Amino acid sequence: MADSVVLERTGLTQLVKQPTRGANILDRIFVSCPAAYSTVRVIPSTVRSDHKAVVACSIRPTTMHKTNVRKPYRRVTPTQHASFLQYVSSPTFKLPELTDDTQQSFDRFYDAVLGLLNMFYPVRYVTVTSRDPEFITPQVKAMLRRKNRLMRAGREEEAGALALQIGKIIKRRKL
Repeated sequence: MADSVVLERTGLTQLVKQPTRGANILDRIFVSCPAAYSTVRVIPSTVRSDHKAVVACSIRPTTMHKTNVRKPYRRVTPTQHASFLQYVSSPTFKLPELTDDTQQSFDRFYDAVLGLLNMFYPVRYVTVTSRDPEFITPQVKAMLRRKNRLMRAGREEEAGALALQIGKIIKRRKL
């Protein structure tokens, strides 16, 4: 499997950038948090081999205690969009009436829009820990949990498609 496929599907980063055998990079180290490694070196092997040795030194984590934070997110799906658009395009849907008081009109509009948002895109919560890499957002964590549920249920194709989406989100976040 090519490195680019592994990187896209898993969201991992390849640490080894120098050749390990001749002009080729045959020995690889994939990690989820490349910032945790202060040094990655390719050195001559101490045993008789035509491969070079790869040494990766990690930085000690500064926080010893794990902290948990419940973070809100809104799941957005095409089905939710369709339901929302069908609702707002129906003849029974009306925005609140305007009044002479600008603040009151704005408050009514805001309450109506927030009500629609909560109705079609409800707030959900996910726990993010201090040990999660920086690219793990509430949305990504929820997607990872969904992927794991799909894998346990034997729905590998759906889980694979979700893994590709997760990989793309992580890749964009790392840039």
